[in-house]
Amino acid sequence: MNPDIVDIPFFSFKKAPEELRNEWFTEIKKTIETGIFIKGPNVEKFEESWAKKIKVPHALGVSNGQDGLIIALRALNICAGDYVAVPAHTFIAVHNAVLTVGAIPYSLDVDENGLIDLDLLENLNQKIKAVIVVHMHGQMVDMQRVMNWATEQNILVIEDCSQAHLANQNGVYAGAWGDIGVFSLYPTKNLGALGDAGVVVTKDASTFKALQLLSNYGSSQNNKYNHVSYGVNNRLDEIQAAILNINLKYLDSWNLRRREIAAMYIEKLNTDKIKLMCGSLNSSVWHHFCILIDNRDDIQKELELKGIKTEIYYPNIAANEIEKFLYHTEKRYLISEKISKSLLSLPITPWHSNDEITFVISSVNDAFR
Repeated sequence: MNPDIVDIPFFSFKKAPEELRNEWFTEIKKTIETGIFIKGPNVEKFEESWAKKIKVPHALGVSNGQDGLIIALRALNICAGDYVAVPAHTFIAVHNAVLTVGAIPYSLDVDENGLIDLDLLENLNQKIKAVIVVHMHGQMVDMQRVMNWATEQNILVIEDCSQAHLANQNGVYAGAWGDIGVFSLYPTKNLGALGDAGVVVTKDASTFKALQLLSNYGSSQNNKYNHVSYGVNNRLDEIQAAILNINLKYLDSWNLRRREIAAMYIEKLNTDKIKLMCGSLNSSVWHHFCILIDNRDDIQKELELKGIKTEIYYPNIAANEIEKFLYHTEKRYLISEKISKSLLSLPITPWHSNDEITFVISSVNDAFR
C-alpha cells in the first residue's frame, strides 16, 4: 500500500463511487420535483421490491429500526407485564423497544459468536410471551432451532435483522422465519439510506394490517381522518425510499465484496494470536468483521496512530445499561462481558480497496509481533 495513504475510515460515504452519488442526487432531485414526500411511489416501490427480494408477502417501510421493533411488539399484542427474552449483548434499541410497550426485557447471555444463547433460551425459568432474536455482525441465529422450540412452546418470534440484510439459512432469508422481521436501514448497514429508515416484514396478512395501522396514526386506508386503532407516526419518507431503491440494486454485489474482504482477513490475519468471531465465510453477510483480543484498547490506539479506524460493538452490555437505571441491580453475563472487553471490529465495506485491507492486516499482525 502507498505509505502516503494514512486514512482508512471504518465507514465513510466519501468512499462511495462518484457514479453512485450522482444516482442519489438525480433521484433526490426527481423526488423534490414531484412534490410527494410522504407515502408516495418511491416507498411503494421499495416495499414491493424488498418483499420480493427476501421472499415474503408483506413489507412496510418505517422510520427507523427501533420504531420498527416497537410496532412489531404492539402488532403482536405484547404489552405491560409481558416478558420478552432478548440477548444481553446487543444494541440497546432492542431493550428500549421492549420497555416502550410496557413489557419487561428478560436478558440472556450470548454464545461465543455473540448470538443469543439458545441453550439458555430453551431452558428458561421465566415465562415469556415472545423472544427477539438478533442476528449479529452479518451472521444468523439458528432459526430452524428457534422456530421448532417457539412453535412447541407457543412463543412469538421477532427477528432483528438490522445486521443481516440478505443473510439466509436453508434458502430462507433473515426476517422470513419469525412472526415479524425488522430491519434498520441506518446509513452504515449493508442496505442503508442516507438517514434514519427501516422496514418491517411479515408473512401474515392480519399482522401486516396491524403494522400498517400502527405506523400511520391508526388511520384507515380510505380516510386518514377515520382512526380505527391506536397508532403513531412511524413512516418511511419518499427521499429515503428513493435512495434505498438505488442501493438495493447493488446490495448483492456489495455483500459479495464484503465476503471477499472477509476472506482476506481470514486467510492472512495471524490467528495464532488473534481469535476471529464469525460464522462460516459464505453464511454471513459480514456487516462487521470482528476479532477478539486481550489487549483490545491498546491495539485500537496503535491502529489509530497508523490512520486505521476501528469500532467496538459494543463496549457496554445493553442489559447492564438498562438494569443499572431501571432495576438498580446488575446481573452477570459472562460471555457478554468477555466480548465487550475484547471485541474489535475492523474496516469492511464494499468501498475499501484490497490495498487498504492488506495494510490493515499487516498493521494488526505487526501489533502482535
